[in-house]
Amino acid sequence: MQMWMRRLAGALLAAVLLPGVTLAAKTKAEENADRRAAAERVAKSHDEALIIGAARLITKQLSLNLARELLAGWGKEAGVGAGWKEGVPEWTEAEALLLKETVEAPMALLARDTWVKEIRTEYVATTFAGEDSDTIATHFASESGKAQLAMMDWFMGETTLFNYTYTGRFKYDLKGAEAELKALQKAAEARIPEKDNELQFSTKYREAFQFVACSPESRYCVGPRYVKLIALPLQGAIIRHIDAVGMQIKAAMEAQRDAVRPFIDAYKARS
Repeated sequence: MQMWMRRLAGALLAAVLLPGVTLAAKTKAEENADRRAAAERVAKSHDEALIIGAARLITKQLSLNLARELLAGWGKEAGVGAGWKEGVPEWTEAEALLLKETVEAPMALLARDTWVKEIRTEYVATTFAGEDSDTIATHFASESGKAQLAMMDWFMGETTLFNYTYTGRFKYDLKGAEAELKALQKAAEARIPEKDNELQFSTKYREAFQFVACSPESRYCVGPRYVKLIALPLQGAIIRHIDAVGMQIKAAMEAQRDAVRPFIDAYKARS
């Protein structure tokens, strides 16, 4: 009798509690979905053209430098002599093969804004509640917000390229990357921010000034937190993504050694 009563009590308790647990789980799932949707709105606000242009230029230059280093090293190991260098027909063909087999696909992926949007969405969703992300996205839809966005996007594109310039991994006149350089210059020319000084900008775009000129201590002041996010962790994530693409290309090129060997042998046979 006691066993039967305990089972009945357990069944009744489960009937009372389980709907609440299910509802809580559903509510949490909905909250996460709303949070991500709001973060996607923020990410969608940004123009990624300068970041994409910088990423493609840096990746192309890295690939060219890597291909030339590998070809020089493989030629030296094969004993072809100092005549094996850029400009030699077999070298040119071998370099073209390396780029086609290992670089074209990653460059095509970098040309899409999907990878940047995914990084933005992830960082915003992790950092901000859905309501805060909605506030940011709504601000960016305003006239002041759009002007502020243009400055943010310019800053991030410029910082992306500067990272590689400062560390010696970008050369302005590297042969073979002219098309990517020209594409970035064209994109930048169309996006140069207005040359207003701080006082003029804060007067003309009062809402933009208020977005960042508030106390970071305030729960409702999301501007400074967003600026800090894009300037440090998000910018770092973008650079790490570009570097990761470069490492993938490096590994893929190194695996092409046997495919390049016939060009080295052909040069060696005629020299």
